[in-house]
Amino acid sequence: MADIDVQDQPAEAGAGADDHAEASSAEKAAMGMQNKMNLQTAPIRTYLDSTVVPVLLQGLSALVKERPPNPVEFLATFLLQNNPQRSN
Repeated sequence: MADIDVQDQPAEAGAGADDHAEASSAEKAAMGMQNKMNLQTAPIRTYLDSTVVPVLLQGLSALVKERPPNPVEFLATFLLQNNPQRSN
């Protein structure tokens, strides 16, 4: 019986990514999942620097510019309104 080389056979219809945009989208989704998994196991400092610190610094900058009478409420509102993970 002869060995069959898989590379010599034609690809099945629908096998692989036919659409570059679809492949790109799938790759981005996979990278997002990998990054999410990496954040779950990351050290505390890395996790905070990647998720909370950027928006928190923006909120604190806005807070010192405004100097509202209730700074905690102002910061809480800012964080809720500027949450990068919020679904639009």
